[in-house]
Amino acid sequence: MKIIFSLFGFVFLSACIRQPVDPTADLPVISYQTEVSPIISANCALSGCHAANDREFPLTNYDEVMENCSVTPGKPHDSDLYEVIRLYTGERAMPPKPNEPLTDEQIGTIYVWILQGAKNN
Repeated sequence: MKIIFSLFGFVFLSACIRQPVDPTADLPVISYQTEVSPIISANCALSGCHAANDREFPLTNYDEVMENCSVTPGKPHDSDLYEVIRLYTGERAMPPKPNEPLTDEQIGTIYVWILQGAKNN
């Protein structure tokens, strides 16, 4: 009987000590320079919005995006950039109306980029 309980305990502990699963393991690496930056340039860093001299929150380069959008690498839901583009309602909706919201593909690209560590690649 002791052997059965010992075996059960070993199997139970083995199941509890599993290595964490990387949710990005099967996803292609998202590049800031070739995928994220063009989305931000075309939809955010425009004259009258987040261009270099238009607002207090310019988004014309990687450092500005990281600082002014409060991007938390690895945590999209803790990043203002992701939160304001995914919920196209309210005062914080970006881009602001009457502009069109980002597509699901663009939002997904930014989500995965942040999840993968929001690297300047």
